[in-house]
Amino acid sequence: MSRRFIVFADSFDENNGGVIALHRLCDLLNKAGREARLWPSRLPLWHGERPWASAWAAWRWYRRAWRRPYRTQARFDTPLATPADLDGAIVVYPEIVHGNPLRAERVVRWLLHKPGFHKGRYEYGPGDRYFFFQKAFDDPALNPDGDNLLKVVWLRDDVYRQTNFGERHGSCYFLRKGKGRPLVHELEGSVLADRLSHAELATLFNRTQLCVSYDSYTMYSLFAALCGCDSVVVPEPGVSKEQWYPDEADRYGLAYGFDDLEWARRTRHLLLPRLKAQETQANDTVGAFISRCDAYFP
Repeated sequence: MSRRFIVFADSFDENNGGVIALHRLCDLLNKAGREARLWPSRLPLWHGERPWASAWAAWRWYRRAWRRPYRTQARFDTPLATPADLDGAIVVYPEIVHGNPLRAERVVRWLLHKPGFHKGRYEYGPGDRYFFFQKAFDDPALNPDGDNLLKVVWLRDDVYRQTNFGERHGSCYFLRKGKGRPLVHELEGSVLADRLSHAELATLFNRTQLCVSYDSYTMYSLFAALCGCDSVVVPEPGVSKEQWYPDEADRYGLAYGFDDLEWARRTRHLLLPRLKAQETQANDTVGAFISRCDAYFP
């Protein structure tokens, strides 16, 4: 029996790497020949024992959806699920989701960041299975199954490419998940890039000399390097470069601190081939994910 996959995800947002990953996973599962559907994360499931509360939650959802409809990516194969689709399905939650809102019997937790990073706590079930987006997010205490890598890539090299090979000036920076950390670079004239569109970012990255990120794991640091920027990730206290990314190939084009700029410049030309290879390899990790889920949940 080939079980359906339900991916629990927010509305598509081109500026949210975690949401992109969830929608991309659903797309790749369908392209691999399995049935996969998205469940909007704010869509409540009906509770028969609490009809009034369920009706109120549903009314709030549809009122919100009328004002701001749930978005998908037109290039992806990501149909929406119905309650009937939940029967017997494997539900994939990102690590940020507490509990089991869809009351699924077969649950996968996809660690798109370190468990508890966003809210300081996490609440998972005893029978849940764990996959991680990259080794830095794995937690052996939660995941006894070893190398359950599930990494999907949507490489926007149609947007992020170097067009300026001449003079550059100034800097830009990202806070994102590093909001609240001390700012250590020169702020005068530096552009906060958190809310810019992809097209605006590509233009900015091709104009500026330096991009500084206080979010240790955002893809935007890589996009900046693809556009020819000196891309610096501000180190987290107590986290070494090897702990940040154990595989040095994951550090191509990136400086972990300002003292690491020579490495970033020397390896920048290796970044695009690395990302292209990762995009291709994503299909392989999805295939392994399917096989392991079939074994976990026969």
